[in-house]
Amino acid sequence: MMEKEYMDCAADCGIVVPETKLMPSKRCSGYFAVKRFDREGSVRKHMLTAAAILEADWRTASMDYHTLMKLTRILSRCNAADTEQMFRRMCFNVFAHNRDDHAKNFTWIYDDAQDCWHPSPAYDLTWSTTYFGEHTTTVNGNGKNPGEKDLLAVGKTAGIKTNVCKLLIEEIHNKTSCLAKKYQEMLLR
Repeated sequence: MMEKEYMDCAADCGIVVPETKLMPSKRCSGYFAVKRFDREGSVRKHMLTAAAILEADWRTASMDYHTLMKLTRILSRCNAADTEQMFRRMCFNVFAHNRDDHAKNFTWIYDDAQDCWHPSPAYDLTWSTTYFGEHTTTVNGNGKNPGEKDLLAVGKTAGIKTNVCKLLIEEIHNKTSCLAKKYQEMLLR
């Protein structure tokens, strides 16, 4: 149930997500299902995670969103929509309290027609906390409690205009605050 709500909220925040649904169950509120996005028919799409590209240990905090933004700009050949997509995901993870934002949870898919890579649909989005309560991927060096200042610094360095960053930050904060609060209260009881 939580994963479905998080994916629906992410989609509402303008984040590309795969098709999802809650499968009925007699034992619980349902089973969360995600449609595969790594295949077109029987053809597998070429995919790379940040962990693979950087040879980073995804089990430890080893990245910053500055790195993810640089990777996105390089792989997508400075595609502004892809850069904004990664910015939206960073903001979502901060405001929705998804601290499990490690290097295997960011993937790019190869686009044959454009000869470049685009961020895959987002996945593994839930309220989560990690060791010491910090993000696995820091935001402008801040893993404990990143805020607007840190988000702006990452966005501006990636070439997104300040006014656009501020609008996206406000939009995503407003759309995630109730959801994050709901699960924080539920899970920390």
